[in-house]
Amino acid sequence: MEKYKAEVENWIERNKEEFLQNLSELIQIKTENLPPGGNEKPGQEYLHQKISSFIPDEDIDIFEVDDIEGIREHPLFFPRIEDQERNYKDRPNLVAKLAGNGSKKSISFTGHMDVMPAYGEVWEVFNDPFSGKIKDGKMYGRGSMDMKAGTLAGFYALKCLKDLNIKLSGDVYAESLIDEENGGVNGTLAARLRYPDIDFAILTEPSALIAGIETVGGSDWKASVDVGGPGGFGFGEELANPIYKLSKIALALEEYDNKLKKMQTPKNFKEEQFIRLLTFQLYSGGTNYMESGAVPTKGHIYFWVETFAGVSEEKYRKDFKDFMRSRLEEYDDFKDGLPEFETIIRYLGGHKTDTSHPAMNSIRKSYENLGINYEQNGLGIASDAFAFKETSKTDVVILGPKGGNAHGIDEWVDIESLLDTLKILVLTAIDYCG
Repeated sequence: MEKYKAEVENWIERNKEEFLQNLSELIQIKTENLPPGGNEKPGQEYLHQKISSFIPDEDIDIFEVDDIEGIREHPLFFPRIEDQERNYKDRPNLVAKLAGNGSKKSISFTGHMDVMPAYGEVWEVFNDPFSGKIKDGKMYGRGSMDMKAGTLAGFYALKCLKDLNIKLSGDVYAESLIDEENGGVNGTLAARLRYPDIDFAILTEPSALIAGIETVGGSDWKASVDVGGPGGFGFGEELANPIYKLSKIALALEEYDNKLKKMQTPKNFKEEQFIRLLTFQLYSGGTNYMESGAVPTKGHIYFWVETFAGVSEEKYRKDFKDFMRSRLEEYDDFKDGLPEFETIIRYLGGHKTDTSHPAMNSIRKSYENLGINYEQNGLGIASDAFAFKETSKTDVVILGPKGGNAHGIDEWVDIESLLDTLKILVLTAIDYCG
């Protein structure tokens, strides 16, 4: 590996501006995940056009979720989001392969093309949420951190290996998958079923160059309240009010959040790491004054609940519902029944990497050769990593650049750590696929 270090670093320096320009252009393409569908296709077409210059057509695979026979019957396939059937028409996965001679292990650099919506917000550093512009060593834009930077790095790792004419024994793949956000993962499931024998994968989600050997799990939930009755103004009448019920549910959710934060962390996590409950939306009675003036009859709260890896979905659900029941039964408001609690997306299980896997040794050697401090820890993120070993023989670690404000205003990725990520991917492939 040492003899290739200078070549790889020189190649990245020569191609840096092209790489960053392509990333900027990719960020400007609005590949938002918009349940029940998504707009990944223009981004995949852009990426396909770029990689066609160095990967032959026979080694580029473009396929949709429903091209995988029997996928909708697979136990991990999740068909709906809330009350809507997920739509996968014109939402292609893109996989490229740099073929080896087949005599050694294979590795994949995997990421997703879809990004969270920008919600029509005006950003602060650059007003346009899809600017792809750079300031103070950071590139801004929705999807910059999560996770077009890491995804594109995987494909540029193939380009580096190809341009330097480095012949490997094992195959190296790069993947740009669809529908990871909003608990999709069916794009990942399709890729894993299509390529079940890849030995190892580096999921280039933003990790600040920490090797993420364990992640958390969780799901989005909805608590619904319906008090019935006419609502309105109720002259001379006592009216049931869902807002009062919702406020008590919100307080109980805060208590559960505090309980989660006090749980003992697994050994792979730093002591200060914790899991959370995040409340996203409390709704009842309209969104502005002109919609008020009447007592509503219904309302809901959307929220996210985390758990550590290794907790079954059954236990996860039971622990949460038992806690909420114990708190809400104390209130007279719920003497006639508890609110309905339901998950809106699939249960995202946490994952654990086999740290003795030979690919992990190749990763550590890459860090050492580059003079980058190696650190492996659990990460407080939920992703599609859990789907790898559940559906294929592929083990996976999370390793990507530094960034900030994922899903929020002024999302950014750090350029220096992104270039380091690219170096690590290339040198790991050289050592592991030899």
